[in-house]
Amino acid sequence: MSELFRYLIAGIAVGSIYGLVALGFVLVFKATSVLNFAQGEFLMLAAYLAVTAAVTNSFGLAVSLLFVVLALSIVGVVMHFGVTKKLIGEPPFTLILVTIGVAIVIRGGLLMFYGPLERSSVDLLPAGGFTIGDVPVTWIDVIMFTVAVVCSAAFFAFFRWTTMGLKMRATAENLEAAKVVGIRPGQVFLMAWVIAAFVAGIAGFFYANRVAVVSLSLSAIGLRAFPAAMLGGITSVEGALIGGIIVGVVEQVGAGYLGGEWRDVFAFSIMLLVLLIRPSGLFGDKELVRV
Repeated sequence: MSELFRYLIAGIAVGSIYGLVALGFVLVFKATSVLNFAQGEFLMLAAYLAVTAAVTNSFGLAVSLLFVVLALSIVGVVMHFGVTKKLIGEPPFTLILVTIGVAIVIRGGLLMFYGPLERSSVDLLPAGGFTIGDVPVTWIDVIMFTVAVVCSAAFFAFFRWTTMGLKMRATAENLEAAKVVGIRPGQVFLMAWVIAAFVAGIAGFFYANRVAVVSLSLSAIGLRAFPAAMLGGITSVEGALIGGIIVGVVEQVGAGYLGGEWRDVFAFSIMLLVLLIRPSGLFGDKELVRV
Protein backbone atom coordinates (compact mmCIF):
# COMPACT_ATOMS: atom_id res chain seq x y z
CA MET A 1 0.00 0.00 0.00
CA SER A 2 2.84 2.39 0.81
CA GLU A 3 4.35 1.63 -2.59
CA LEU A 4 1.13 2.68 -4.33
CA PHE A 5 0.96 5.83 -2.24
CA ARG A 6 4.55 6.64 -3.19
CA TYR A 7 3.61 6.36 -6.87
CA LEU A 8 0.58 8.59 -6.30
CA ILE A 9 2.70 11.30 -4.68
CA ALA A 10 5.23 11.14 -7.52
CA GLY A 11 2.40 11.22 -10.06
CA ILE A 12 0.87 14.35 -8.53
CA ALA A 13 4.28 16.08 -8.54
CA VAL A 14 5.07 15.22 -12.15
CA GLY A 15 1.45 15.83 -13.12
CA SER A 16 1.73 19.37 -11.79
CA ILE A 17 4.44 20.06 -14.38
CA TYR A 18 2.36 18.38 -17.09
CA GLY A 19 -0.54 20.56 -15.99
CA LEU A 20 1.51 23.76 -16.34
CA VAL A 21 2.69 22.78 -19.82
CA ALA A 22 -0.86 21.74 -20.74
CA LEU A 23 -1.99 25.14 -19.50
CA GLY A 24 0.25 26.67 -22.18
CA PHE A 25 -1.50 24.55 -24.82
CA VAL A 26 -4.88 25.71 -23.54
CA LEU A 27 -3.97 29.40 -23.30
CA VAL A 28 -2.78 29.56 -26.91
CA PHE A 29 -5.71 27.52 -28.19
CA LYS A 30 -8.30 29.61 -26.33
CA ALA A 31 -6.89 32.77 -27.92
CA THR A 32 -5.83 31.62 -31.37
CA SER A 33 -7.39 28.18 -32.07
CA VAL A 34 -3.85 26.92 -32.63
CA LEU A 35 -2.10 23.98 -30.96
CA ASN A 36 1.41 25.09 -29.98
CA PHE A 37 3.65 22.08 -30.43
CA ALA A 38 6.66 24.15 -29.37
CA GLN A 39 5.45 24.23 -25.76
CA GLY A 40 7.70 21.35 -24.72
CA GLU A 41 10.69 23.11 -26.25
CA PHE A 42 9.76 26.28 -24.35
CA LEU A 43 10.00 24.26 -21.13
CA MET A 44 13.29 22.72 -22.19
CA LEU A 45 14.72 26.16 -22.98
CA ALA A 46 13.59 27.41 -19.56
CA ALA A 47 15.30 24.48 -17.84
CA TYR A 48 18.59 25.19 -19.60
CA LEU A 49 18.32 28.89 -18.75
CA ALA A 50 17.69 27.93 -15.11
CA VAL A 51 20.92 25.95 -15.12
CA THR A 52 22.75 28.88 -16.72
CA ALA A 53 21.37 31.30 -14.13
CA ALA A 54 22.39 29.01 -11.29
CA VAL A 55 25.98 28.50 -12.40
CA THR A 56 26.75 32.05 -13.56
CA ASN A 57 25.44 34.07 -10.61
CA SER A 58 24.62 33.84 -6.93
CA PHE A 59 21.36 35.77 -6.98
CA GLY A 60 19.35 32.90 -5.55
CA LEU A 61 15.83 31.68 -6.18
CA ALA A 62 13.85 34.87 -6.80
CA VAL A 63 16.21 36.56 -9.25
CA SER A 64 16.92 33.31 -11.11
CA LEU A 65 13.20 32.64 -11.50
CA LEU A 66 12.65 36.21 -12.67
CA PHE A 67 15.45 35.85 -15.22
CA VAL A 68 13.98 32.66 -16.64
CA VAL A 69 10.38 33.86 -16.93
CA LEU A 70 11.43 37.20 -18.43
CA ALA A 71 13.64 35.42 -20.96
CA LEU A 72 10.80 33.10 -21.93
CA SER A 73 8.39 36.03 -22.16
CA ILE A 74 10.80 37.64 -24.63
CA VAL A 75 10.77 34.38 -26.59
CA GLY A 76 6.98 34.70 -26.72
CA VAL A 77 7.30 38.25 -28.08
CA VAL A 78 9.79 37.08 -30.72
CA MET A 79 7.49 34.18 -31.57
CA HIS A 80 4.67 36.61 -32.27
CA PHE A 81 6.47 39.35 -34.18
CA GLY A 82 8.84 37.01 -35.98
CA VAL A 83 6.38 34.29 -36.92
CA THR A 84 2.70 34.36 -36.03
CA LYS A 85 1.89 38.04 -36.69
CA LYS A 86 2.42 37.51 -40.39
CA LEU A 87 0.08 34.52 -40.36
CA ILE A 88 -2.96 35.98 -38.56
CA GLY A 89 -6.03 34.88 -40.49
CA GLU A 90 -4.31 31.87 -42.04
CA PRO A 91 -5.76 28.39 -41.43
CA PRO A 92 -4.88 27.07 -37.94
CA PHE A 93 -3.17 24.06 -39.49
CA THR A 94 -0.61 26.38 -41.08
CA LEU A 95 0.23 27.85 -37.69
CA ILE A 96 0.45 24.38 -36.16
CA LEU A 97 3.09 23.43 -38.73
CA VAL A 98 4.92 26.67 -37.94
CA THR A 99 5.03 25.80 -34.22
CA ILE A 100 6.58 22.44 -35.11
CA GLY A 101 9.22 24.32 -37.09
CA VAL A 102 9.87 26.64 -34.15
CA ALA A 103 10.28 23.60 -31.89
CA ILE A 104 12.94 22.21 -34.23
CA VAL A 105 14.75 25.57 -34.30
CA ILE A 106 14.78 25.84 -30.48
CA ARG A 107 16.05 22.30 -30.12
CA GLY A 108 18.76 22.88 -32.71
CA GLY A 109 19.81 26.13 -31.05
CA LEU A 110 20.15 24.47 -27.65
CA LEU A 111 22.13 21.63 -29.20
CA MET A 112 24.54 24.11 -30.80
CA PHE A 113 24.93 26.28 -27.70
CA TYR A 114 24.98 23.69 -24.91
CA GLY A 115 26.02 20.58 -26.80
CA PRO A 116 24.50 17.10 -26.58
CA LEU A 117 25.73 16.31 -23.06
CA GLU A 118 23.51 16.41 -20.00
CA ARG A 119 23.84 19.32 -17.59
CA SER A 120 23.65 19.10 -13.82
CA SER A 121 20.35 20.40 -12.53
CA VAL A 122 19.94 23.40 -10.24
CA ASP A 123 19.40 23.31 -6.49
CA LEU A 124 17.67 26.55 -5.55
CA LEU A 125 14.55 25.22 -3.86
CA PRO A 126 14.42 24.09 -0.21
CA ALA A 127 15.75 20.58 0.34
CA GLY A 128 14.18 17.99 2.59
CA GLY A 129 10.52 17.43 3.23
CA PHE A 130 8.27 15.37 5.46
CA THR A 131 6.66 11.95 5.54
CA ILE A 132 3.09 10.75 5.30
CA GLY A 133 3.18 7.38 6.99
CA ASP A 134 6.42 5.98 5.64
CA VAL A 135 6.20 7.78 2.28
CA PRO A 136 8.54 10.77 1.86
CA VAL A 137 7.19 14.00 0.35
CA THR A 138 9.75 16.61 -0.71
CA TRP A 139 9.27 20.35 -0.39
CA ILE A 140 10.07 20.66 -4.09
CA ASP A 141 7.04 18.53 -4.95
CA VAL A 142 4.83 20.55 -2.61
CA ILE A 143 6.05 23.81 -4.14
CA MET A 144 5.50 22.58 -7.70
CA PHE A 145 1.95 21.50 -6.92
CA THR A 146 1.20 24.80 -5.18
CA VAL A 147 2.60 26.83 -8.08
CA ALA A 148 0.54 24.81 -10.58
CA VAL A 149 -2.66 25.38 -8.59
CA VAL A 150 -1.98 29.12 -8.22
CA CYS A 151 -1.22 29.54 -11.94
CA SER A 152 -4.34 27.62 -12.95
CA ALA A 153 -6.53 29.68 -10.62
CA ALA A 154 -4.97 32.94 -11.82
CA PHE A 155 -5.52 32.21 -15.50
CA PHE A 156 -9.01 30.85 -14.89
CA ALA A 157 -9.84 34.23 -13.34
CA PHE A 158 -8.00 36.01 -16.17
CA PHE A 159 -10.15 34.43 -18.88
CA ARG A 160 -13.36 34.68 -16.90
CA TRP A 161 -13.25 38.23 -15.53
CA THR A 162 -10.67 40.41 -17.30
CA THR A 163 -11.19 42.44 -20.47
CA MET A 164 -8.14 40.97 -22.18
CA GLY A 165 -9.22 37.45 -21.30
CA LEU A 166 -12.63 38.04 -22.86
CA LYS A 167 -10.97 39.52 -25.96
CA MET A 168 -8.81 36.43 -26.30
CA ARG A 169 -11.82 34.14 -26.06
CA ALA A 170 -13.75 36.23 -28.59
CA THR A 171 -10.87 36.22 -31.07
CA ALA A 172 -10.57 32.44 -30.95
CA GLU A 173 -14.34 32.06 -31.37
CA ASN A 174 -14.63 34.30 -34.45
CA LEU A 175 -11.67 36.32 -35.73
CA GLU A 176 -13.64 38.44 -38.19
CA ALA A 177 -16.39 39.25 -35.70
CA ALA A 178 -13.75 40.22 -33.16
CA LYS A 179 -12.27 42.68 -35.65
CA VAL A 180 -15.69 44.21 -36.29
CA VAL A 181 -16.19 45.05 -32.60
CA GLY A 182 -12.75 46.67 -32.38
CA ILE A 183 -10.59 43.86 -31.00
CA ARG A 184 -7.05 43.91 -32.36
CA PRO A 185 -6.06 40.31 -33.18
CA GLY A 186 -2.36 41.14 -33.18
CA GLN A 187 -2.55 42.30 -29.58
CA VAL A 188 -4.45 39.16 -28.59
CA PHE A 189 -2.00 36.83 -30.35
CA LEU A 190 0.93 38.62 -28.72
CA MET A 191 -0.57 38.24 -25.26
CA ALA A 192 -1.34 34.55 -25.87
CA TRP A 193 2.20 33.67 -26.89
CA VAL A 194 3.79 35.69 -24.11
CA ILE A 195 1.59 34.05 -21.47
CA ALA A 196 2.19 30.55 -22.87
CA ALA A 197 5.96 31.10 -22.87
CA PHE A 198 5.77 32.63 -19.39
CA VAL A 199 3.99 29.55 -18.02
CA ALA A 200 6.51 27.26 -19.72
CA GLY A 201 9.25 29.31 -18.07
CA ILE A 202 7.78 28.67 -14.64
CA ALA A 203 7.36 24.95 -15.37
CA GLY A 204 10.88 24.59 -16.76
CA PHE A 205 12.47 26.42 -13.85
CA PHE A 206 10.83 24.29 -11.18
CA TYR A 207 11.29 21.05 -13.08
CA ALA A 208 15.02 21.80 -13.45
CA ASN A 209 15.14 21.93 -9.65
CA ARG A 210 13.50 18.51 -9.36
CA VAL A 211 15.39 16.34 -11.85
CA ALA A 212 18.99 15.18 -11.51
CA VAL A 213 20.10 16.39 -14.94
CA VAL A 214 18.83 18.69 -17.68
CA SER A 215 19.01 17.38 -21.24
CA LEU A 216 17.36 17.68 -24.64
CA SER A 217 15.03 14.84 -23.68
CA LEU A 218 13.00 17.31 -21.59
CA SER A 219 11.12 18.30 -24.73
CA ALA A 220 9.27 14.98 -24.38
CA ILE A 221 7.33 16.58 -21.53
CA GLY A 222 5.45 18.54 -24.17
CA LEU A 223 4.33 15.30 -25.79
CA ARG A 224 3.12 14.00 -22.42
CA ALA A 225 1.41 17.27 -21.57
CA PHE A 226 -0.57 17.22 -24.81
CA PRO A 227 -2.66 14.22 -23.68
CA ALA A 228 -3.20 16.08 -20.41
CA ALA A 229 -4.55 19.12 -22.27
CA MET A 230 -6.83 16.98 -24.44
CA LEU A 231 -7.95 14.93 -21.45
CA GLY A 232 -8.92 17.96 -19.38
CA GLY A 233 -10.32 19.78 -22.39
CA ILE A 234 -8.26 21.91 -24.77
CA THR A 235 -10.45 24.93 -23.93
CA SER A 236 -10.45 24.38 -20.16
CA VAL A 237 -7.90 26.15 -17.95
CA GLU A 238 -8.87 24.16 -14.86
CA GLY A 239 -8.98 20.98 -16.91
CA ALA A 240 -5.30 21.38 -17.85
CA LEU A 241 -4.10 20.86 -14.29
CA ILE A 242 -6.57 18.07 -13.57
CA GLY A 243 -5.65 16.34 -16.82
CA GLY A 244 -1.96 16.73 -16.01
CA ILE A 245 -2.35 15.15 -12.59
CA ILE A 246 -4.41 12.27 -14.00
CA VAL A 247 -1.79 11.58 -16.67
CA GLY A 248 1.04 11.90 -14.13
CA VAL A 249 -0.58 9.50 -11.67
CA VAL A 250 -1.48 6.93 -14.33
CA GLU A 251 2.06 7.13 -15.73
CA GLN A 252 3.78 6.70 -12.38
CA VAL A 253 1.53 3.90 -11.15
CA GLY A 254 1.68 2.06 -14.47
CA ALA A 255 5.43 2.49 -14.86
CA GLY A 256 5.98 1.52 -11.23
CA TYR A 257 4.22 -1.81 -11.59
CA LEU A 258 4.85 -2.65 -15.26
CA GLY A 259 8.07 -0.81 -16.13
CA GLY A 260 9.10 2.64 -17.37
CA GLU A 261 8.84 1.65 -21.03
CA TRP A 262 5.04 1.71 -20.64
CA ARG A 263 4.94 5.35 -19.50
CA ASP A 264 3.97 6.95 -22.82
CA VAL A 265 1.59 4.12 -23.66
CA PHE A 266 -0.47 4.89 -20.56
CA ALA A 267 -0.50 8.63 -21.23
CA PHE A 268 -1.82 8.38 -24.77
CA SER A 269 -4.12 5.43 -24.07
CA ILE A 270 -6.03 7.34 -21.42
CA MET A 271 -6.28 10.33 -23.77
CA LEU A 272 -7.71 8.20 -26.57
CA LEU A 273 -10.15 6.52 -24.20
CA VAL A 274 -11.52 9.82 -22.91
CA LEU A 275 -11.72 11.36 -26.39
CA LEU A 276 -13.68 8.36 -27.66
CA ILE A 277 -16.20 8.83 -24.87
CA ARG A 278 -16.15 12.63 -24.64
CA PRO A 279 -14.34 14.30 -27.59
CA SER A 280 -14.26 17.71 -25.89
CA GLY A 281 -12.39 16.31 -22.88
CA LEU A 282 -13.55 16.19 -19.29
CA PHE A 283 -14.08 19.93 -18.86
CA GLY A 284 -13.83 21.39 -22.37
CA ASP A 285 -16.52 23.08 -24.43
CA LYS A 286 -18.63 20.64 -26.38
CA GLU A 287 -18.18 22.37 -29.73
CA LEU A 288 -14.65 22.63 -31.10
CA VAL A 289 -13.33 23.56 -34.51
CA ARG A 290 -11.28 20.62 -35.74
CA VAL A 291 -8.38 21.18 -38.09
